[in-house]
Amino acid sequence: MRYQEIQDQIWEYAHDWIHKSAIHDKIKCDKKRCFDIINLMIPTQLKEKKVGNRIFVKRIDTTKRAEFENALTFQENMLSQLRDYLKNYPKPMFYESHPIVHYIPAITHLNIKEFRKALKRNPKNPKGFKLDEEIKIWKTRKSNVKKALENMRFYYSGLLIFISRSILQKSLGIISTKEANIRIKKCEIALEKHFNILLKENPKDSEAIRQFHEFGYLFQNPIYDLGKFRI
Repeated sequence: MRYQEIQDQIWEYAHDWIHKSAIHDKIKCDKKRCFDIINLMIPTQLKEKKVGNRIFVKRIDTTKRAEFENALTFQENMLSQLRDYLKNYPKPMFYESHPIVHYIPAITHLNIKEFRKALKRNPKNPKGFKLDEEIKIWKTRKSNVKKALENMRFYYSGLLIFISRSILQKSLGIISTKEANIRIKKCEIALEKHFNILLKENPKDSEAIRQFHEFGYLFQNPIYDLGKFRI
């Protein structure tokens, strides 16, 4: 069964409070996969509560201010926990690797041999080529540092979903313009607060952190895909 099919069925069965195992029994798919998808739907689509040793979930009514506030608080708390997690690592967490260097004229297959000869004679100032820019590349020896930043991207992307949903709900007349603007502003403040604290707490790694979120780790050029979400 495809991911979207499972997600659609979870949404269908969560019209009222229902525990995770009961949803799995109805869908008849791999239990771990079902639970993983439920967890990913919290809190952008589902809310949860614990009764005894069971976790119950229910659809979020995103038109209600209280539901929005709960979901926003969840995202903020997860971002805060991830920032605290990074405090455990000695600073700096990143180190400079070999930079990306651009010259004028640009190095191509037509002049690469000439450039290599000039570079060998004078590595700092190869004759016939002018240094245009040198881009630092940051790496980390701690895979969990990279994972924590990737998880941050997941949770602040949730805030971008809230903004998009508020704009759509306003456009369709589901919520008022005033309410939509309040929600959008709160999400913007949460995003700005997160990055301000993150960079302030990690001054030695601030340049590396900026590069990670703008260009991806080792310039892998990530795409911020918000995916599908319900209004």
